[in-house]
Amino acid sequence: MPKNDLNQPIDRVAEKPPGPRRRPLIAPLLISAAIVLAVVAAFWVAVVDNPDGGRPVAVATIEDAVPAATGSVGKESAGSEIAAPAPANEPANVQLAALPQLPPSVAGDPSLLEYTTSGALPRVSPDGRRPREVYARRSAPVPQGVARVVIVVGGLGLSQTGTQSAIDALPPDITLAFAPYGSSLQRWAGEARDAGHEILLQIPMEPADYPAVNPGDHTLLVSAGAANRQDLEWSLGRMTSYAGVMNHMGARFTGDEHALVPFLGEIGERGLFYLDDGSSPESLAAKIGSALAVPVLTADRVVDRDRSPDAIVRELMALEAIAHTRGVAIGVASAFPASVEAIVRWSHEAQARGIVLVPASAAVPPRSDGG
Repeated sequence: MPKNDLNQPIDRVAEKPPGPRRRPLIAPLLISAAIVLAVVAAFWVAVVDNPDGGRPVAVATIEDAVPAATGSVGKESAGSEIAAPAPANEPANVQLAALPQLPPSVAGDPSLLEYTTSGALPRVSPDGRRPREVYARRSAPVPQGVARVVIVVGGLGLSQTGTQSAIDALPPDITLAFAPYGSSLQRWAGEARDAGHEILLQIPMEPADYPAVNPGDHTLLVSAGAANRQDLEWSLGRMTSYAGVMNHMGARFTGDEHALVPFLGEIGERGLFYLDDGSSPESLAAKIGSALAVPVLTADRVVDRDRSPDAIVRELMALEAIAHTRGVAIGVASAFPASVEAIVRWSHEAQARGIVLVPASAAVPPRSDGG
């Protein structure tokens, strides 16, 4: 039988001579393509994606500056303020409070401002001008013997609607007083002054039943001593362009000589006058103000203790009687809708009877005005 691959034992099959091997081409092609892509990618990153064309670049980290402290309780909009420039006589390392970004006609006379960490505080200008004179409402001279009435409406700035209504409705000769806790105070102060009103700032003071009744943060306390100055400056820095300040509560504080003397001394040194709302018969403000030659006014009536329209009108008529007797009378009220409405209605009737409305500064006696 002829031998062939089918009948020959498998272990004896003659091996065929190996032929030439062909190396697969796919691997070198993949490697070459990867190298080309890597080169292209490196070139793209270095030149195209890099605006500096691959040149060495030094990188510096720039961090936002820490915002200046405003002294506020966080109610003001951050976008409505800019940093105040430090006056030439201020140390370079003092962090000044931010001031509202408003025109000078609203923000006040820069020469009457002391820039501090609590804000822009009122001061006597280098040429001797005082805020109580510069920011006083200019009114026509009142003939001798004509009865004058001062009405101060306080509590403004706390309610947006109530504040706008009072500014719009009340006659310009009505003085407006702003609470330091209100928001957007400088804007409201500017609107009030643009409408012709003289403005005051209310200072929270310790009442007789404190802390059961608490005016709010930064209240001046009898027990605080020298620390009261920092809280006073917080309030004074909340807005500008006011001619004077008045108390918010404060029966205990205004009855304590040791607490009241440094307070009134500071008010006088800053060129302001002080209005006591007359709610506490124990107040020593007038006595101490006279001793310190600081202008102090005392209200004759709180016209809206009872907020009923009839009761408010009776108090306003009582003010008229006092004005006819003494020449001038001072009444204070809060910006409740009923109070504002009653005062507006009474003011038209009173002027028809010959009563002249005047701003609070017009009642400052010349002898206590410091010359």
